[in-house]
This record gives sequence, structure tokens and C-alpha cells, in this order.
Amino acid sequence: MKRVKTSLKTKIVVFTGSVFVILLLLISITLLFQWRSIIIDKEIKSNFAVTKTFAVSAIDALIYQEQTELQKENVLETYVDNFINRIDNVKFVIIYDPAGTLILARERSIGNNFHSEFASATRKMTKDEICSIYRHNQFGWIMEVSIPLSIGGKIWGFSRIAYNVEPIRSEIKNVFFLLLGSTIIITFLTLVVLYYFSYRLTISLNDLVNEIDRINLISESDSIDSSETIIKASSQNDEIGFLFHRFNKMKKRLEKSKIELEIAQKQIYQAEKLASIGRLASGVAHQVNNPLNGIKSCIYAIQKEPENLKQTNEYLELINEGLNNIETVVQKLLGFARQEHNHKTKIDINESIQKVINLLDYRLKDKLITLNLNFSSNLPLIEFDYFLFQEVIMNLLLNSFDAVSQNGKIDIKTEMIEDRLLIEIKDNGIGIPKENLQKIFDPFFTTKEVGVGTGLGLSVCLNIIESYGGTISVSSIQGEETIFTVVIPIRGENENINN
Repeated sequence: MKRVKTSLKTKIVVFTGSVFVILLLLISITLLFQWRSIIIDKEIKSNFAVTKTFAVSAIDALIYQEQTELQKENVLETYVDNFINRIDNVKFVIIYDPAGTLILARERSIGNNFHSEFASATRKMTKDEICSIYRHNQFGWIMEVSIPLSIGGKIWGFSRIAYNVEPIRSEIKNVFFLLLGSTIIITFLTLVVLYYFSYRLTISLNDLVNEIDRINLISESDSIDSSETIIKASSQNDEIGFLFHRFNKMKKRLEKSKIELEIAQKQIYQAEKLASIGRLASGVAHQVNNPLNGIKSCIYAIQKEPENLKQTNEYLELINEGLNNIETVVQKLLGFARQEHNHKTKIDINESIQKVINLLDYRLKDKLITLNLNFSSNLPLIEFDYFLFQEVIMNLLLNSFDAVSQNGKIDIKTEMIEDRLLIEIKDNGIGIPKENLQKIFDPFFTTKEVGVGTGLGLSVCLNIIESYGGTISVSSIQGEETIFTVVIPIRGENENINN
């Protein structure tokens, strides 16, 4: 057998787990960027607010110095130093005049000269408020806010203030590792739970796979294409693929078994028919022997008086009549014994029953059985296998014939009830014991003497009628009567006939 390479459980865990991990990572990354954006936006707004507050003091200092004709640096230095000392995260402050010339530059580094990059005398400035985040060689990650120092439409200069954003960067980094850790933990827990539930889901399926694996689905006749089926199965490596492959083989075996069963059923039908013919043998022999004896007598008389042409002609007519009778009997037996099942045609049930009665005519007369026929005159033709229908009637009539004693009585009735045809065969024989009523349709069950019946007749009748959607029921009073009722549904369009 081709073993399962990849279990369904593994596929469920890998596929579902991968989808979940990808979704969780996308959610985590989205949350991280949103959180980063919120933190940075909050910091930008805060730093702009602080810078604008500083700008008010810086403008006041510039105005005051201009009015008092004092050096600008003297007043600005005081404001800037106080500002840097008061605000912990400020790294440096630079003030330019309206032309972009450096007026003042202070950094949070007491006792050291200001960094050389701020020593340029002039700088191109803009009236726009600008915020930028970058990594500074001396101060690390900073957020620089540049705004014009303007009031009443007049620009007094420009300011550049750098704020330390290392704490924000550390906070974002911490959030990243927190989300990463949470993602790993949640993913692990999810895979564990998924593995557990997939195990519970597939354990029964795996048991079924193991049980089917123990069944030998390959017969000797299938061994030729076994290599081909194994190759096809190699592309189906989980329990579902294995089950599909095995059920496909089981389907083929069932189809083959169905064909074999139908063949065996036909053989059983034919065997029961031959058994019925055997039970008719004595009557048939009598029906053949009587005409043969008459023919012999006619031939003897002709040989005695060959010149008597009138007598010869009369005896020849009698010989021809006897031969016709023999031919009729033989044709009836051959027609009943013919194995031509599974050929549906429209049949007249009254006519079919009458032909079976003709086969039993001698036996009925020999036992002085009274046969009452109550055929409905307006029955539709039905789609049925002609020979199988005759086989059903023959078996039921033979059972009634065996049940009744000398001078017995058998009644046969046909009628139409709604969309069903009803055939009732009633006899006044010995009846059936109550304990046997549920068994009489079982194969090989019989209460007759050995050699009289096979025990298959009623079982065959039931299978035939049920295959056409009909039913057979029986009611009996022991010592008084037995009634077999056959009900056949009418399908499709039926043609009414008058008998």
C-alpha cells in the first residue's frame, strides 16, 4: 500500500498557521506604524508649541534691544540660556536675523564651543514652519523645528531649535519588541490550540484510514492494474486522498460485485424455473403420451388397411391433430423455460396468467381442482419482463396446487386500485402456521418434503416484484385458506385493454 506521506493534520496546521501568522504580522506592523505616527505627531505638536512660546520671548528681546539700542546678544543670550536650562530635551538653539545671518547659537554643552557646522555666518531661510527628524553627528536623533520670528507682518529673524527624540525612538523600539514578542507568543499558543483541535478532528479519520487499509480491496483480477492505481495514489498523500483512492477502488469492486450478483440472481431464477418445470414433468408426460398413443393406433390401423383411403385420410387428420397437441405442449414448456430476462415490454397480465394456467391444466384436472377466475375487464398494460412475470405466477400457483387436497379450490382475481394493479391468488389448502408467516420469503425456507421444493420459489418471486417497485403479502388461516396478494405500481403511460 502507498503510505500516507503528509497527514491532513499537518496540512491543516501548516496552512492555517501560516495564514494566521501572516495576518497577525500584518496587524502588528500596521499597529506599530500607527503607534509610531501617533507618538511622532504628538511630539511634533508639543515641540511646535514650545518653539512658538520661545519665539514670543525671542521677539520681545529683539524688539527691546532695538528700542534701547543694546547689543542683541546680551538680551537674547539670557533668554536662550534660561530656555535651554528650563527645557531638558532641547539640544541647541540658533537665532538668525531676517537676512539669514547668524545672531546667536547655544547648545546644551556648557564649557564647550558650539559645533563647527553652526559657525557659518549666513543661511538661506524660509518663512515656512519646518520640522525635520534626522540623526545628528553630535547630538544623535533630534527633531529640529524652524519657524520665522514674526509679529504684525514683520519678520524679526528666524529660530532653529533641536529637541532630543532618543526617548521617543526608545519608546517606539520598545513597542516594536513588545508587539514582536506578543506575536510570537500568540502564534505559538494558536499553533498549539490548532494542533490539538486538528488532532481531535482527524483522529477518527485516521482510524478510518487504518481500518480501510486492513481491507484487501484488490482482487486477483485487479492485480494487473494495481501498479497504475498506486501511481495515481501517489499524488494524494493525506488521509482524504487515501480515502478517495480506496473508496474509488471499493466503488469498482461494488460495481463488479453487483454485476456478479445480477448474474447469480439470473441463475437462481432459471434454476427455480427448471425446478418448476420438473414438478410439471408428470403432467407434461401424460399430455405427450396420450397423443403419441393415439398416433400409434392410427398408424397401426393404416398399416392394416392401406387400401382404405377414406380411413387413411381420417387417421392422418387425427395424427396431425395429435402432433399439433404435442407441439403446443412442448412450445409452452420451451417458452416458460426460455432464459430471456431483463427485457421489459407491455404485457396483458390477464393473458399472461391464462398462459400459465394452460401449463397447469392437466394437473388441475387430475386433482379435480376448481379454478375460479375473476379477471377485471379494464386493466392497463404494464411494463414488465414477460417471462419473469410468468415465473412469479407459476410459483404462486404451484404453491397453491401443493397446498390444496383433492377437489380443492383456487381463486385468482385481478383488479385496478388507484394507480396499482392487484393480483390475488387464494386457495382453501392447509394454510401456513403463524410462526412460519415471517419466514416463507426467506431463501431456502420450505416446509415441503425433500425433493418437492427448493425453498427459493417465494424468495425469487419477492425479488422480482420488489425490483419493479411492487410488493407481495400473505395472509393465512391454518387449515382454512391462504391468500397471496401481489401489488404492482403502474409507471408511465399505460394503455387500457378489454379482455
